[in-house]
Amino acid sequence: MNQNNITKNETKVSVIVLFYFGERWIKECVESLEKQSLSRSAYEIILVDNGGSTPSIDNYEGAPNTKILHFHINHGFAGGNNKALASAEGEFILLMNQDVVVHCNCLEELVTAFEDSPQAGVVSANMLMISSNDQPDRHASVHKIVGLYKLTHLGYASYFTQETDENSIPVEFVSGNAMCFRKCMLNDVGNYLFDARLKSYAEDLDLSIRLKKTKWGMQVCPKAVVYHYRDEAFSGSTLEQLRKLTHISSNRLLVYFYNFSWRRFLIRLPALLLGIPSKVSRPDGDSKFHLGNFLVAFSLTPFIFIYFCFRLFKHQKAPKQI
Repeated sequence: MNQNNITKNETKVSVIVLFYFGERWIKECVESLEKQSLSRSAYEIILVDNGGSTPSIDNYEGAPNTKILHFHINHGFAGGNNKALASAEGEFILLMNQDVVVHCNCLEELVTAFEDSPQAGVVSANMLMISSNDQPDRHASVHKIVGLYKLTHLGYASYFTQETDENSIPVEFVSGNAMCFRKCMLNDVGNYLFDARLKSYAEDLDLSIRLKKTKWGMQVCPKAVVYHYRDEAFSGSTLEQLRKLTHISSNRLLVYFYNFSWRRFLIRLPALLLGIPSKVSRPDGDSKFHLGNFLVAFSLTPFIFIYFCFRLFKHQKAPKQI
């Protein structure tokens, strides 16, 4: 690990980027983080090779205010970020997916949002969905469009965009991608960030539910823009997509089981099961209803519920405190 003489008092923000087979994305992602309007001495970049899958991460060894972490097994998004958090020195921690490009003012806007809203425990960047064919202008004037997630009554988070003139928008759910949080907030959510039992997906849902029980608010900052390449999320063979659907959907059921009483969970269960096909019928950033996706997911829902029960009876220990 490369520390590069980072001074704790100077480090306002720690940016953690987890890479898993991320060779395609690493150059553009890291360059956008290195060239921010926020003073380079005010933030550190922590690049994580999660599972030994992205060897070019070593190209950044020796870069200013940069730490390189190598995890020899894939800990998933939840476990990988939990482990990387131990190396973060900043007052604020920003978690980034590998398939993003960051607007040049993003970090500065996030810090300003926290300073203006002392009650905010989490401030999410404004995540705009783009295609791999797009080339976003990192220096363009930030327009009025903001990407938001709404937690539906069927238990899943639905992405949508809207126009706004507001500097911050209160929300009830924040995506783990481009989520910035106060490090001190962890004291009030069980002294842990993500539930590592989930590995990847729905760990942000779990955190959002735990946050709602505390004094901390959640916000989205429209001026802090990140561009998220969504093509990768829908790539892979049909079998891989079905495995992903099963894992994500069962994770969502586990989150509600862990956070609700038995009675409340059983009351909500029919709606949560209906949420499985409803979620995939309109992928993030897509307003069109996909009937084929709905029918496939609907037919798989009983098997997903059985898989959820299997995982439940394999019940692992509760998350460790930090």
